[in-house]
Amino acid sequence: MKQIIEKIKSTLKVKSREFDRTYQSEFDEQLDTSGSYKEALDFESSLRYMVEQSNKRAYMFAFFCGVLSLLSIMAVMLLTPLKTTEPYLVRVNDTTGAVDIITILDTEQINHNEALDKHFINSYVRAREGYFYDMLNRDYELVLTLSSDRVAADYKDIYKGENARDRVFKNNIQINVDVLSIVLTESNGVKTATIRTNLAIKNLSNRSIVNQYRIITLSYEYQNIAFKESMRHINPLGFKVLTYRIDEDIKR
Repeated sequence: MKQIIEKIKSTLKVKSREFDRTYQSEFDEQLDTSGSYKEALDFESSLRYMVEQSNKRAYMFAFFCGVLSLLSIMAVMLLTPLKTTEPYLVRVNDTTGAVDIITILDTEQINHNEALDKHFINSYVRAREGYFYDMLNRDYELVLTLSSDRVAADYKDIYKGENARDRVFKNNIQINVDVLSIVLTESNGVKTATIRTNLAIKNLSNRSIVNQYRIITLSYEYQNIAFKESMRHINPLGFKVLTYRIDEDIKR
């Protein structure tokens, strides 16, 4: 009986050792499988992260290119109105045939002095050459105020005698002055101007209109002289026409 019991114990010990070896082997296999699974997960996570970063950089680059394209289009749209054509006023000498450029008609290059000169010259020519019976006294006073003594004396002669301008035209004629161009120059330190005009002479009786083209040449300066208060608002800077000549525009 004792032998049987010993044999049973020996068998149980052998089985126990076999069970321990089998369990340890399975446990080791599980550990190996778990490590491989973890490595697979780490690789997939890294790959997904790289793809996400690549997409993010691609989106940022596409957004930058879109903004740059939009700015380029806006720049072209803003610059388009600035494209201008600069006309030139060209003068041809009738005798020699020489051609020279008098001025560039660019409003941005007109300084304050030039703008004032052209303003007074335009006002003077329109008042002197124009004729509106109802405004005759006003224009007459304006011309005298803007003229030197010699030029004023010549202008007064137009309204003297039997052939005075107002007696001939009366209220039957109107003359509207269209100033076509004003070119400012300087000769021997004296400011001069050449003005091209169209005198539209309208007969109020039959409503007919005759156009006469004239070229006016004058010299001028600004004089620091005392004015009556009533005249100061007409000529505040002392503009004075020194010489005045009118010729027919033979090219018309």
